[in-house]
Amino acid sequence: MHTELSLEHKIAQKLMIDIRYFCKEPGEEPCRQPVTQLPDELSQLITETGLGGVILFAENLQTPEQIIDLTQDLQQAAMQSPVRQPLFISVDQEGGRVFRTPRSFSTGFAGNMAIGATYARHGVFYAQQVGTVLGKELAVLGINTNHAPVVDVNSNPANPVINVRAFGEQPQPVAELSVALLDSMQQQGVLGTLKHFPGHGDTYLDSHLALPLVSHARAHIEQLDLAPFQWAIDQTEVPMIMTAHIQYPALDASTITSKEGERIIRPATMSRAILTDLLRQQMGFDGLVITDALDMAAISHYFTPGQAVQETFAAGADIALMPYPIRRPEDMVALKALIAELAALVRQGVLSSAELESSWQRIHRVKQRWLADSKPVSDRTQLYQAARQQLGQPGSRELEQELARQALTLLHAKPDRLPLATNRFAHIHIVAATSLQARMLKQSLSEHWPELSLGQLRWTESSFDHWQLEQAIEFSQQADLVIHAGWQRLASLVDLGGMADAARQAQPAISYAAAMQASEQVLQSAQQAGATVVLLGFGTPYELTPLLPFSDISMLAYHHGIEPTEAGSLYGPTYQAVAEALLGLTPMHGELPVRLTVPDLVVREAD
Repeated sequence: MHTELSLEHKIAQKLMIDIRYFCKEPGEEPCRQPVTQLPDELSQLITETGLGGVILFAENLQTPEQIIDLTQDLQQAAMQSPVRQPLFISVDQEGGRVFRTPRSFSTGFAGNMAIGATYARHGVFYAQQVGTVLGKELAVLGINTNHAPVVDVNSNPANPVINVRAFGEQPQPVAELSVALLDSMQQQGVLGTLKHFPGHGDTYLDSHLALPLVSHARAHIEQLDLAPFQWAIDQTEVPMIMTAHIQYPALDASTITSKEGERIIRPATMSRAILTDLLRQQMGFDGLVITDALDMAAISHYFTPGQAVQETFAAGADIALMPYPIRRPEDMVALKALIAELAALVRQGVLSSAELESSWQRIHRVKQRWLADSKPVSDRTQLYQAARQQLGQPGSRELEQELARQALTLLHAKPDRLPLATNRFAHIHIVAATSLQARMLKQSLSEHWPELSLGQLRWTESSFDHWQLEQAIEFSQQADLVIHAGWQRLASLVDLGGMADAARQAQPAISYAAAMQASEQVLQSAQQAGATVVLLGFGTPYELTPLLPFSDISMLAYHHGIEPTEAGSLYGPTYQAVAEALLGLTPMHGELPVRLTVPDLVVREAD
């Protein structure tokens, strides 16, 4: 039946759109109306065109029942199209920093670098366990495709977009952990995506905002960046690999003309040498190649949507992710025009009809293999019940807490400083990125520190969202225990969602450089006054290094996620793990999965 499809329908199967926002009325202002119920207009678009997939964002995902209704309605629209194939309904659910479903009912975990910190002691155990839970929780919501795991080897300390999203900086552990997570997630019926080929780990630019270039020699790229992808392709079933919007002149130095008439080195997403010659022919990959989001500045700054999709298809990509923003009814007209434009290019021989047919057959084959259970059902009651039983199970929450404990990495501790002797301290001062983080730390410590829970200790705080340097120094000089809870750089756009957030991304009250300088002053003052200084890292390990010489104890937790509970308290497994470890209730077994350059300080090996 699928062989009778029109050229336009086959091209539509190669497009994956986002439905993050939609406004029914035309307008000039950016549309910010989240799609939580499928509008008739979008349903009709899917049915008419035979679109192949959608990607959902946090704005689309509110409650289990609402998500199930949305995914069921999407599949209903797809099955009424002439293609009669289920949609890829996808999401970026990596765990840790990048997580789209509400953590109030789903299990977010501490992220890949935390899993990497458990590798030396536990091998791939936590990667398997996390993959299983991620897969189960997505499957019961009707989300059948996850753009995870990240297979990038984070070898650049200045990397603004990957860092803790990577398992580490050594290719073989990254490969093994990636495959373990992928396999266990796919055993639950959710197909995974290895990303970002040929590697985003050694960049100092965020491809949401600019076009990075990796200048290493080919041998270096093969040994470091390509190795985990090759290992995964050789070891297991990889249904999908996502491209990186990065220039790799050692792999392809050819140039392309941008929409402004400038000649630039081809990004990997548009490189036939990289996607077809290297990935398909040399590395033997026979699954689907999906682009990273084409609205990212690394692509959209240089190319029109039509040019971008044409070039990615010519390079060998099977699926163009977010090729055109669908925000208002007029955008649907533009998307249909894009499909017609691409079909004309095939008929003219500019794009290969044989390659289009092969690509469509690959998509069809993967859908037959993975989406058999994605067809809509008439009675959703059982789906609601199954979701409520599966989501955020006590066992999953316990696993989330256990991973946070096992990942905790002690960098150094001066003699006799650990565990903290609670009866020695009368005044605790917290320096935190946010006041919410300070509150979370106090809550976690109070559960195990009797004097603190009874209000017998003086507790003060300074947070960078309401920063007052003089007050922070004064409190730190008065306190006998100062805990610095780290500083997180401004989030990458992928943490927040994507390019739609660029214009409204909140700027911090104090810059990263100013915060580091202020932290140095505060911690130095505390040390000179005789306080015990504890340095905690809840983000990328590299950001701790300038402050390590001013601390008595330093440790890494890798994740700073905090969620309010229905009872009004806060939930943060990594903070709970930190509190337990500081008070000697649990050991710290994590091993640093990246190298830190720390002058005049010996980084402590884990027990």
